[in-house]
Amino acid sequence: MSAKKWIIFLTFVVVFAVLGGYLYQKRTAVAAPSERDTITVQRADFPIMVDGAGTLEAARSYSIGPPSISNMRRFRLSRMIEEGTQVEEGDFLAEFDGAEISQRLRDVAANFQQVQEELRKKRSDFDIQVRQERLALEQAISDLEKLENKLSAQIGLESAIVIEETRISRDMASARAETQRQKIRHLEESTQLDLQISRSNEEHYQSILDDLLDALDSLKVRAPVNGVVVYQRDWNNEPREIGSNVFALDSVMQIPDLSTLRVKVWVDEVDAGKIEIGQEAMIQVEALQGRTFTGKVVDLSSILRQATYDRPQKVAEAIVSLDSIEPEVMRPGMSARVRVLVGKYSDAIVIPLASINERTGRSFVQVWDPVVQVWNWREIELLMNDGVAAVVREGLEVQERIKAKPDAA
Repeated sequence: MSAKKWIIFLTFVVVFAVLGGYLYQKRTAVAAPSERDTITVQRADFPIMVDGAGTLEAARSYSIGPPSISNMRRFRLSRMIEEGTQVEEGDFLAEFDGAEISQRLRDVAANFQQVQEELRKKRSDFDIQVRQERLALEQAISDLEKLENKLSAQIGLESAIVIEETRISRDMASARAETQRQKIRHLEESTQLDLQISRSNEEHYQSILDDLLDALDSLKVRAPVNGVVVYQRDWNNEPREIGSNVFALDSVMQIPDLSTLRVKVWVDEVDAGKIEIGQEAMIQVEALQGRTFTGKVVDLSSILRQATYDRPQKVAEAIVSLDSIEPEVMRPGMSARVRVLVGKYSDAIVIPLASINERTGRSFVQVWDPVVQVWNWREIELLMNDGVAAVVREGLEVQERIKAKPDAA
């Protein structure tokens, strides 16, 4: 064999040796999976969850509107706190225009002042008149006493005619004194009645004044509890604005009691029968990413209703309590996702959904064969999955090893 042929032969030998080593290394790498790429089949308890969408709401909320004022049916909104403001009990919320009450207050105050002046004048006139009548009574009593003394002095000294004349004069003086006393009593009684009527009028206007002052003060509405301001929408889904006319029974805003926050959940009809009061739940508030709260189902509607006007699917309404509430960050109306624990598979074989290869409605996994050192495809039967993990009915045994991410079929 020539030298040239030997060189070509040796070249082929080296190439085949390198190729063989590469293929052996590749097969060895496939045949010796790492712990990171495999999953050891184990048994575990698998919770059965029902998902639902919901929103936070307050179990107790206070409606804020115009105050109840006699003879007032319509109010004009003159000031209002911004929506979403955190308030404490006693803080300012809204104010309604008080022009009408102020005008009524001025009118009543004028009448009240007039009644007071009339009462003072009546008292003054009464005092003067009584004083004059009492002076007249004193004069009548003085005249009577003089005649009494005169009559006593005439007895036995004057003639019977003179004595009789004096006696008649005395009797007339006594009658005048008694008449004066009756006049004073009548004057006092009639004047007291008149004064009582005037005092009653005074009290009447005083009461009206007090009511109007209270009404004027009540036009400034304050928070009954701690909470957050939520504007009330009208039939057109529009909030009230400054200058809006509001009727007596209208609601301008709501103050939800944040300590009573809970979750209203809508559960699809197919899952509604699985929900029961007392079941535990996990809540994720979309505005509070990364946070999970716990709670329980506390109420469940007995009837189904259409989810929305454009979504014919039927839903049931459930109320889920919160084991812990954070009023500083939670607000009514926040969207939430709720998962209710409705049961569990005990001691079941559970594997990640990512380790399963789906083909034409059938499920397969790659199982490591330690004897021949290869991955084999095996069909398995699933009970259910939750989008992350699956429960295997048949096809796998405990301690078998499967590929975490199967190869493409």
